[in-house]
Amino acid sequence: MKTQSRRQFIRDLGISTAAVPFVLGLPSLAHAKTAPRKQRFVVMFSPNGTVPVNFWPDEQGEDFTLKRILAPLEPFKKQTLVLRGISNKVRGDGDGHMRGMSCLLTGIELFPGNI
Repeated sequence: MKTQSRRQFIRDLGISTAAVPFVLGLPSLAHAKTAPRKQRFVVMFSPNGTVPVNFWPDEQGEDFTLKRILAPLEPFKKQTLVLRGISNKVRGDGDGHMRGMSCLLTGIELFPGNI
């Protein structure tokens, strides 16, 4: 019997390229057992602000208490980073709210256009 690679096997099944990441993640395939856990990066943005007294932790460093608004993140507290005092001074098209969300992860100006 001829030994096939995983890719050859998937191709022979006729599964589309878009479905390959999901198929390869199935527990029945050997690759799923050896793959490292995927990292997740979540950014929360509050364009209209928040109630500061119920949001910002009073302590700094690793030993801080999550306030009421952030309380649902308690199971993930060790992986949570709360940043304060970041100023988005990026210029470009749009007003402050548009630039705030659009430039949140890139830090570059919005391209000119109809926004």
